[in-house]
Amino acid sequence: MKRARIYDVRNGDTDYENLLSHNKSFIFWDDDILKNTLPGDVVFFVNREKREVLYTVATDAVRIGIRNPRSWLKEFEYQGCIYGAREGDDFRKYEVRQQAAIPEDWKWTKPLRHNGIADLWISGARDNTTRLTRMQDLRQLFPSGPALDMLEKCNLHVEGVNMTVNQTKIEMKLVSSPGIQKGVKGPENEKNGITFSHPYRKLLMAVKTKPFILLSGVSGTGKSWLVRKLAHITCADAELRNAKHPGNFEIVRVRPDWHEPDDLLGYLATRGGTSRYHCTDLLRFIVKACRYPHVPFFTCLDEMNLARIEHYFPDFLSILETARREDDVTVYDAFISSHNVSVYSQEDPGFWAKLGIEGDTRLQEYFLERGIVMPANLTVIGTINMDETTHTLSQRVLDRTMVIEMQGIDMERGLTSPAEKWEYPDTYEAAAALTTGRLSGPEAYKSNPKTGAQIIRELKRLHDIFKDAPFALSYRVREDVLLYCAYNEALAANGPMPGNWLNTCLDEVICMKILTRIAGDNADCGDIIEGLQAATRLYPACQQKLSRIQLQLRKTGFTSFW
Repeated sequence: MKRARIYDVRNGDTDYENLLSHNKSFIFWDDDILKNTLPGDVVFFVNREKREVLYTVATDAVRIGIRNPRSWLKEFEYQGCIYGAREGDDFRKYEVRQQAAIPEDWKWTKPLRHNGIADLWISGARDNTTRLTRMQDLRQLFPSGPALDMLEKCNLHVEGVNMTVNQTKIEMKLVSSPGIQKGVKGPENEKNGITFSHPYRKLLMAVKTKPFILLSGVSGTGKSWLVRKLAHITCADAELRNAKHPGNFEIVRVRPDWHEPDDLLGYLATRGGTSRYHCTDLLRFIVKACRYPHVPFFTCLDEMNLARIEHYFPDFLSILETARREDDVTVYDAFISSHNVSVYSQEDPGFWAKLGIEGDTRLQEYFLERGIVMPANLTVIGTINMDETTHTLSQRVLDRTMVIEMQGIDMERGLTSPAEKWEYPDTYEAAAALTTGRLSGPEAYKSNPKTGAQIIRELKRLHDIFKDAPFALSYRVREDVLLYCAYNEALAANGPMPGNWLNTCLDEVICMKILTRIAGDNADCGDIIEGLQAATRLYPACQQKLSRIQLQLRKTGFTSFW
């Protein structure tokens, strides 16, 4: 097990702000202060003045600081931004895995020594009583998520603690978190995260697989309600928990006259020699998501196909394809290039204020360097229904999304039961599930080669059925199916899994990614439907959907998933 320790940031330490990235996804620190750090070591940065704590993991990225004669700081450049500290030569990067707010009444049970550094776990250490006490202190700040998992591992590695009780020495071990000790009930308080039986498991795993989701169903089936609910259960930062609605949620109502990307992202308008940027709510929300990278953000595009998606949404569709990993972080290309950000900020004096970051010079500098990018913690969820007022979806759109169909209405729902209360949960395992453990397609396959091989065999069977159709399967489909199944399989670490979990997941993801492609007359898809019915006998949801698709074909001579 790697070393784990605490660094207590003392009041007045300006290095903390100067070494923390603008989006709080990483922090640098002087190797002379955190001596003998190795990649993979854990450090909890506790800043009581800022009332925040960072759970971080050391990387092998080290930068050398050079004295700036103007600021007198030891400065270095990283990813286009300048970082600095009062002293130090070698600065190591620590990736922020989780962030939490520190309550006003929180304090260390036993204060740290003058240098503010203390070990939680290191081979050979024996001051177990103090270490367990500090673990307990940190558990109060991290009742769930990867930080709690780390503290549990530390606890398991701390062997017998000698404590005196009524003059008798006994051995004790701290085995449960404060939340569980208080008797808080419900699956959201399980220390290990969400399980396969979680009520929103299907949607959560789809969101983790793809940052663009479509919820399909007739009007009034609760599609936008579901997006808002998802934001509530993942709003892991206290600053965002507004009384009226969560700060990580934004609903945008699509208009049928939208024809350009400007309708979503804004534009620069010049009148009488004066330029002003027309900023949209969505653009402000994207910028806001960049400020809270540890919190999942959700934009609900309501009635998304009232306008033709390819006309007003092409920038999003293209940028989704630019996803890549840099320094273990998913990054995308910019919606607004760094050049245009520079032009807009110069032409319009109120540009930064319109984005909501007038005083945030670090984020301004980041956008000037990188452009306004698609943040990795942002998910766009569109609601759609198919009727005479809406547009059909092209294969280009379907290839880049996952479709979850919301079927049926319970006529008795809400009549006798209490009204829905929009309350925030006590813990945020759902947020941790979305922000940790992301994989690429090859990584998903290699995570369990036996399962991966079984999935590929199924995809080959389906590909043979589609191979001569204009809507044949793509590599994107293969990637999404592998990821969706791998993320679901990882839930086994949190609780029991049904014996047929893989069939359940394949049933779900085939409906979300493959059956949605079906459209045409009998010549186009008659044989395909019959082939799919034979190939999906183990998948009840697929069988039910295919029966409806085939019935529509027989009645009208034309059919589709919708």
